[in-house]
Amino acid sequence: MSDNIFNTKLPNLKHLNYLLALDKHQHFNNAAQACFVSQSTLSSAILKLEEQLSCQLLERDHKSFVFTSHGKKVVALAQQLLLSANELVAYAKQQGGYDVGSIRIGCIPTIAPFLLTDLVQLCQQQLPKLELYLREDTTENLMLQLEQGEIDCAILAFPIIKHNFVTRILGKDHFFIAGDKDLINNLKHSFNYETLPERSVFLLNREHCLTEHAVSACQLVDTSRINSFSASSLATLVQMTAFHHGVTFLPKMAVDKGIGQSEHLTIKAIQDDVYRDIGMIWRKTSMREQTFMALGNLVTNLLEK
Repeated sequence: MSDNIFNTKLPNLKHLNYLLALDKHQHFNNAAQACFVSQSTLSSAILKLEEQLSCQLLERDHKSFVFTSHGKKVVALAQQLLLSANELVAYAKQQGGYDVGSIRIGCIPTIAPFLLTDLVQLCQQQLPKLELYLREDTTENLMLQLEQGEIDCAILAFPIIKHNFVTRILGKDHFFIAGDKDLINNLKHSFNYETLPERSVFLLNREHCLTEHAVSACQLVDTSRINSFSASSLATLVQMTAFHHGVTFLPKMAVDKGIGQSEHLTIKAIQDDVYRDIGMIWRKTSMREQTFMALGNLVTNLLEK
């Protein structure tokens, strides 16, 4: 290998991080605030990068800027470089042990409140040297955060859209039907939803994948049965279902935690094998697969209870 690469002055990783912040915020002052530096410090760092890389990253005028095509490519490469650097540091901190260090876990809102408390407690018992940091968000946002290195892994409901992550299915979460006692008792054993009144089915809004999973798994094809109101959380969903004497679908992990009981909903298991898969994803470049597998085993144990 040529020695020239070792004689080349490499860009500062902190400066590359400033570049990513500028790309994210598209505003010098906002990017500087996000990096906890002054605007002049960030501007100087970008100029330094352009000098070191011998290319123009930004086209500027006195009020605004745009990334050049070359700059956009440097941003993408810088993101991968910083991801690898962070993976290296995390791996080194493990000191050869998979059960030490910290893990940033993302989780969707229809799983997080019903699983993560138990997961943290179980982790404290079985993996006491591992620190968990939790973030709750939608599937789409979590996948973007994982891609950008803001979290290390994510616990999601499957199926999900096409992606390039490592996937491990951890268990099944069955659906229950919940709502007005008379409506549910009048349903036939085959759960023929066409017998329900129009607009009597309440669902979460579309940004929650639970709605898509429930509609698909339960084969709820007659949209006239679905109420136009959509809830932003399971707590709101059960309240609206109770108030309007309708029906909805709830995941088993939420039912096990008592959701819907205070609203006096009638809750019954769906006879058909209707469920969503719960799984974990992480980047293919991650060096912490053993850690993710250990955490996944804990989640599987909780789902099988």
